[in-house]
Amino acid sequence: MSKYLISIIIPVFNREAIIKDTLDSILKQTYTNWECIIVDDGSTDATEQTIAAYTLKNKNIQFYKRPNHLVKGANSCRNYGCTLAKGEYINWFDSDDIMQPIFLEEKTNAFTSDINAVIHKNNYANYQLTEFRKSKFEYDNGKNLFYNYAMENIEIQTSGFMWETSFLKGKPLFDDTIMRYQDNEFHIRMLAIKTLKVVIIDKVLATIRSGDGHDSQISAKVNITKQKLYDVFYYRYQCLKLAKNNMISVDAEFNKTIAKKALWAFYAGLRFETNLAKRIKDVIKYYMNLQYVYSSPKMTTIDGFKSQFYILKIVVFR
Repeated sequence: MSKYLISIIIPVFNREAIIKDTLDSILKQTYTNWECIIVDDGSTDATEQTIAAYTLKNKNIQFYKRPNHLVKGANSCRNYGCTLAKGEYINWFDSDDIMQPIFLEEKTNAFTSDINAVIHKNNYANYQLTEFRKSKFEYDNGKNLFYNYAMENIEIQTSGFMWETSFLKGKPLFDDTIMRYQDNEFHIRMLAIKTLKVVIIDKVLATIRSGDGHDSQISAKVNITKQKLYDVFYYRYQCLKLAKNNMISVDAEFNKTIAKKALWAFYAGLRFETNLAKRIKDVIKYYMNLQYVYSSPKMTTIDGFKSQFYILKIVVFR
């Protein structure tokens, strides 16, 4: 029943308060052939000591520290954890999320010889795990998975995919230069690969804590920065670029929606910057990406002119 080794990779930073919930959910798995690789990103609380109690009890739980030569951040830790993984399958997981007991078993059983990845539904909860909602999972609408994910008809968090390790080999993984929508950016690049074969499990297998329940969560409102807003813009730009370059079937609604969302994110990032000179620098830095968004089939010349005028207005007057 537990023929294949599953590598669970978890980046962690200052999670002493809740990492126990995550690790306890892994220890309750009905599928027992797993290794849990935890990569610490420089925690300053008692996270390491908390995890040490688990590594002493279960040799499958392994604790590592991000090497100093690697850039700080969850993406860097995820990528480093992948270099340590020995499993036939890889499932990245976040340090504040909870697995259902059948999480590993259901996903592993869904693999066949021609399948590269398995995804599933999640529950979304508040930080205290007292309120819940199911993830949006509207995929059976005649559109491809790339389309539905980019359009946010389907929500897939970091933990949502289990990957065939051999499929990931040699491919760029998480982009360690971005801090927001990093899982989205990785997923959309993978979904753009035409040879990818995915199985969808229409079942809730994990609980995702809300991104605004604690200051340690990177998506918490108190942690929003200009760069994170630009990262969202970059992700939307990637969606447009990948769809075009890979000749993925999308429609006018896709191009219109993604272009608008990209520009809204850029406007928000630009308004976040209080320094005039830096706002000008930001426009120059992202100029080529903006021009690509303006070239979207549903962006008219007038739409592009209006957007550029609005950007000029933000730059000058904020």
